[in-house]
Order: sequence, then structure tokens, then C-alpha cells
Amino acid sequence: MTVAPYRPEPATARRRGGVLRVVAPTDAAPLDPSCAPASAAPFVRLHTRQLVTWQTARDVRDWQAVTPVPDLALEVPSTWNAGLGASHRSYVFHMRPGVRWDTPDRRPVTAHDVVRGFKRMCNPVRPSPSLAYFASTVRGLADFATAWAAEATHRAGDAATLAAYQNAHEIPGVFALDDETLVIELARPALDFVHMLALPAASAVPVEHDAFVPGSPEAAAHLRSNGPYRVRRHRPGEWVELVRNPAWEPAADPYRRAEADRVELRLSDGAGRADAEPTDAPAEVPVAPAVGGLPAAEPVDGDGALGWALDPYLLLNLRDPVWADPRVRQAVALAVDKAAVADLYRRHRPGVPVRVAGSLIPPGNAGHDTADPYPTGDPARARELLASAGHADGTPLVLIHPHSGLGPEVAHACASDLTRAGLPTRAVGLADAAYTEALRAPATAGGWQLAVAARVPDWLEHNGRVFAQAMLQATPVPGGANHGGYAAPEVDALIERALDAPEPWRADAAWRAAAERAVADVAVVPILHRAPVAAPRRPDRVDGIAPLPPQGYAVDLTAARPEVAG
Repeated sequence: MTVAPYRPEPATARRRGGVLRVVAPTDAAPLDPSCAPASAAPFVRLHTRQLVTWQTARDVRDWQAVTPVPDLALEVPSTWNAGLGASHRSYVFHMRPGVRWDTPDRRPVTAHDVVRGFKRMCNPVRPSPSLAYFASTVRGLADFATAWAAEATHRAGDAATLAAYQNAHEIPGVFALDDETLVIELARPALDFVHMLALPAASAVPVEHDAFVPGSPEAAAHLRSNGPYRVRRHRPGEWVELVRNPAWEPAADPYRRAEADRVELRLSDGAGRADAEPTDAPAEVPVAPAVGGLPAAEPVDGDGALGWALDPYLLLNLRDPVWADPRVRQAVALAVDKAAVADLYRRHRPGVPVRVAGSLIPPGNAGHDTADPYPTGDPARARELLASAGHADGTPLVLIHPHSGLGPEVAHACASDLTRAGLPTRAVGLADAAYTEALRAPATAGGWQLAVAARVPDWLEHNGRVFAQAMLQATPVPGGANHGGYAAPEVDALIERALDAPEPWRADAAWRAAAERAVADVAVVPILHRAPVAAPRRPDRVDGIAPLPPQGYAVDLTAARPEVAG
């Protein structure tokens, strides 16, 4: 594997301070970590901390680039330091001293705060998008989440009621022995569990957050920080301003810094462009939107890089009766001209490697396979299948897409392909927040039937579940990316086999088989695999740009150093 080298920056007269502006998707704002998606991790990192975290790296061939390092924990538990039991199901974490909350008394962060974070990710109002990972891994967490959801069906969803339930019930596998010692017990050994602990969902949460409904504007306005920055002002859907946290001690945080005096996040619904700012704007770092990347992004070595993305793919809302006949779904898979979409990407994102995709799991991820059951762009065969299924033209299908990135271009290309093949389709663009909400709670009929989507891996080692489990598993626990409602007992059994596998190669084989079956069923239509991209290494007026590979090669915003005169 080869990657472009990161050159050391020359010494300059610039000093610490200044204002760093960041363009961020609306749904990736650093709000309540309990319901923040994994894609928000680079922003959540500014004001929260987890048991483990990632560190920046110049070269993903370095094992430290993709392996979690201790954050709130003093050590990553292992059999060598007696933190991991012989069964590989019991983890003991010792809390790092000197980490404090941004409260009037600067109270220490304790093991009880981590327990509260695990509970709060299960809240029934806005459960964490990562909940399915933890529910299938941590002992008793799935039952805790489903019981809370059942209780919520006949209880008020106000903050007091939620907090009362949360504090009166326990997750059997997550408990504090004292303020400094946390125990997490797993339902089964998991090759990737430590990686999951770096997600926003596993953040420590202070008791003050119990006064607010998770994910609400009130919660965002009253966040308490234990990271290098704290939220000072916030206008939902528009901007967030963070300033240095006076309770943060650099000596107690080995992997974050606080170079800028202030960080301003300008939230975009996907319709705007980062490069439309005036030339005298403060130092700014763009962040790639969900679909299509940025024109200014730089590819990380295409062939050998870890963490290729499934970007884009077509998601089918299988709750809609139009998809009841598998031949209609197969016609969709045959109708899309994937090669034309690849050409579109190459025109708009020159230099970023893309490949026509036949498999759900891209290269550089566990369980990748090159099999492709449906050749690309065969409208004649698609029409034959529709005729054999007795499918008649009716109301056009609705294909939703985000405004961001190349979402509109991809959607209109796919809609044209489907229409030519005998499936009249109308592309409907949505602001990013509305698009995310539509995926989270799809209508059974009369809503959308198709969506343009993208899937970027949430971590890079032993990560088959970030595609196959998240996108395919039928589970009563909320969360995950199975937005189309796919349910296949055989695929669920393969997912369970992968999760139970003690060796990576056995897990990979099961992930591969699950993904192959789902693609054959046309649960989704893979279109392209895209190589990972990193934001520009040296934006105008910003130094200290360093990537976090497991967070989509996003910039470590705590280390970005805006230009300051004098």
C-alpha cells in the first residue's frame, strides 16, 4: 500500500489563536453525542471524549493509524494488562485522572458518566444511529433499549420522564465499580468492540444532560464539555460557535489540542458551496458532504487504501408494495448505467479513483468481494423482467436525494435510466436534514420508493459489520442503516455467524456471504466504490492540517491552526 507522504510544515511566525471556520453538513453538527452519527465524530471530538479515540497519522500503513488509543481510559484493556478477561467478554477500564466537566465546580469525569452515556444512546426519542452495533454486542443492552422503547409508547417523552426511566433501570453489562473503574461485559467476544468505543455514542455524559430531551435544541444549547472546546452559541440548522474550554487540561488529553481560539461551524443543508465565500473570510476548512466528496479533496492511494466507500448506491424502500415482486427489483439493478455514473464522478471529481461496484462491501473493508450478479446498464433485459412480472406504468416512483455533493447529478442520471427501462421515476431533492429524517422513518407507501445514498466505514479494522450488519440486519432495536427495511432470515443468520466468529477470516467469509445474498435480492443497488479522500492538506490561512484515517480521513480540527497576524 502506498499513500502520498505528508510533508512537515515549515517553521512560520504564526502563533496559536485565531478563528477557524468549518463548513459542515447540518446533520453532522457537534450536538448531543448520544444521538450524533458516526460521521459527526470529527466535530463531536471538539467537545466530548470517549474511553478510546483515534490519533492523526501521516501513513495508514502505520498500525497506529487505525488502532484506537486510550482517551478517558488510562489503557486499552488487554489480556497483557489484565483489563480483558480470558473469555474476551469482560473489559475493565480505569479512568484517567484530571479530566473535568465544564461545570461551575469543574467536577471530574467518572465511570458513572460513561454508564450514563451508554444508557442515553438507547433513548427512545432519538436513539443513536450506532445503537445496533452495541445492542448486538454488550450484554443486556438490547433488552434495555427495547424495554425503554416499549415503555415510551404509553409515556410522555419529556426530559423528566426519560431521565426517570434511565436512572431507575440498569444495563446488566455496563456498570461502575466506583468513580474510577468501569466494567463492560459482552454477550459475545467481538473483534471490533474497542473500535466501537471511539464512536460518539460511547461518549461520557454528565448528569446535567438529563434535564433535556436527547437531540433537542435545548440539549444542544446546554451541552457540558470535557473536551478542548465548549459550545458557546448555537443556532439550530445554521451555525455553532465553540470556544476554548477552561476546564480542559492538555496534560490529561494526549490526543487533542486547542490551537484556535474559536471554532465556528457553518452548517449547510447541502445547497450551498464552500467556495462561494468572500476572499476576506476567516480561515476555513471544508468537510466533505455525505455523497460525492469535495472538488478540492485529495485521494488517499486508490488501490491499497483502507476504507473505500460505497458511494453512491441506490436504496430501495422495501416497505412499499411496488417491490414485492423480485423481478421488479432486479429490473432496477439492470437499468442503472453504473459506468455512466462513474464517468460523471470522474468529470466532477478528477483524480479521485472510483470503480463500478457489484458488491455491497467496498475494497479495503472486511468481507469485500468482487462478485457482481447484475451487469451494468441493460435496459432491454430490465424491460423483459418488468413484462414478465406484469408491471404496468403507474405513478412515477419517487427517488429522493440529498442536495449535497453529487447527489442531484446521480439522482437525475438514475431516474433517466429507470424511466428508459420502463420504470418512470421522479428525482426529488431534499435538504440534508430532511433527507436524513426521511431515511430514518421511511413511509410504507405514498412516500419515497428509492434513495441515493452513500456508506462510509465507521472504522477500518475488522469492520464488516459497518456495511453488512448496519445495512442489512432486521432488528427491533433502532439505529443502523437498514433504511429500506430489508429482512431475510438467512442473511440475519450469516450476520450472527460473523459476529460470533473468533477468527477474522471466518468473520470475513460470513460478511461476504451476507452481502452477496442481499445484493442478489436487490436490497440495495451498489453503483460505485470510491477511494477515501482527505480534505486539502493546506487550505488558505490554515496550518496544522492532519488527517484522522478512521474518521473518513477528516481533519483533526483541534490541531488546525488558523493564520494569526503578528
